[in-house]
Amino acid sequence: MDFPDLTVLAPLSCPLTEAGTITRHAIIIANFVNIETNCFFMRQIYSSLIIYSSIFVPLFLTSCKNETHPIQSVPVNITINLDLPSYQSLNSPGEHAYVNGGIRGIVVYRNFDEFVALERQGTYNHEDECAVVEVNPDNMFQLIDSCSGSKYDIATGVVIEGPAKWALRRYNTSWNGVNTVYIYN
Repeated sequence: MDFPDLTVLAPLSCPLTEAGTITRHAIIIANFVNIETNCFFMRQIYSSLIIYSSIFVPLFLTSCKNETHPIQSVPVNITINLDLPSYQSLNSPGEHAYVNGGIRGIVVYRNFDEFVALERQGTYNHEDECAVVEVNPDNMFQLIDSCSGSKYDIATGVVIEGPAKWALRRYNTSWNGVNTVYIYN
């Protein structure tokens, strides 16, 4: 069998004798076969990825509900001075204060060096006049909607106990590190 002269592609460590040339040809062919095998496996992996993507991506996209948050977004731009008597409780971590603004008011909670501002309008039957959250008297780390009985985490606004399914609307906050907290969206 006559092989083409592929010795220029072979490693230099192979001998240049006639038997060495055949060995070098065998090494080169083995390398080409190895490369082709790897390409075949990569094609299989990419094909599987495309197949799975074409199945699961549409499922994820169609399973997502196009529901919007039940509490409307209203413009909020509030400045709180922590030196005022009504907001001095916010000088200590773990404390809260009620602020006028939003739809039915805002509860501001201090979580160490972070301030959390949450809309007080409950997310379950939010049209009802009584759907307003307050700090739970039995657990100061929870907000409770006395109208529905829903409970929310005061640091995140996430529902702890239903029937509410939506978290409370959260507003952005910024603290200057001294005595001023900004609440905005």
